[in-house]
Amino acid sequence: MAMEEAALQRYSGLAVHMEMLGERRIAGTFLGLIEEERDHIEEIARRSRDLTGSLPLARAADPRDLPTETARLWDEAAVSATLTSYSALGVAVESEMQVFAFYSYIIAHSDDATVRATAEWLAGQALAHAAMLRKERRRAYHRDSAERARDPMKTLDAASLADFERQSRRLESHAAAVHRGIAARLAALAEDAASATIAEIADREESEAAGLSANQPRVPLAGVQVVTPPLLLREALRQAEQLHNAYLRLAGRTRDEAVLAATQEAAARTMKSLSAIAAALRSVVTRSAPC
Repeated sequence: MAMEEAALQRYSGLAVHMEMLGERRIAGTFLGLIEEERDHIEEIARRSRDLTGSLPLARAADPRDLPTETARLWDEAAVSATLTSYSALGVAVESEMQVFAFYSYIIAHSDDATVRATAEWLAGQALAHAAMLRKERRRAYHRDSAERARDPMKTLDAASLADFERQSRRLESHAAAVHRGIAARLAALAEDAASATIAEIADREESEAAGLSANQPRVPLAGVQVVTPPLLLREALRQAEQLHNAYLRLAGRTRDEAVLAATQEAAARTMKSLSAIAAALRSVVTRSAPC
């Protein structure tokens, strides 16, 4: 039961994170899994009472109650500022398969028919969850692929350091223009701290876009229909993620040592931007949450 309670905690965290990213459909998927985990806990308690005459030992759930590899995947996801819907669903699929393997081990080694029957039921539930999550992950992949096709950041493909510097200036310029516009709109909404954070990031991006004017035209925020601080910060986070991922993709492809060093340095810088925006978003969401 401890493992089911730990999984419930993990899915709760993912549901909150997906809500922060505006991924309401996927947040709903995780909320549905939370309810099923609660049903599992109740069923395990009932079967334990029938088998032993008592409930399992009550104690606070600990995420470390999950299998070691599963706990590692969740821990990495929890601290990732670049956690996307696709990667979150991937972690959840892997988690369910690890849970299935755990219950399969119990089925193979338990001499108690009731324990085996409970493990078989839970293993079947884990497989069903994994199948559902894989379907959601495919949807997320196709949607993300369509977004990448329209992504101005996807064209970073430098064969030399000179190419990288030229292309990087263009990408940094675009990101700076978007972030400068978001900072202005946050300031207009009296979100001074968040505005200052985004403006500082735009300053760094403009500095990297050496030789380009700091007074660049602001890029329309077409993806933000309702202008609220959380939505503006999610758009800022999305832009920073695009820039960061463009550098990571090039770092994974290039065979030029100078380009590799430059992309790694750029990725480290954009990672700081991601962390700063994620912290600002958490602060705004926490402050605006109903008590």
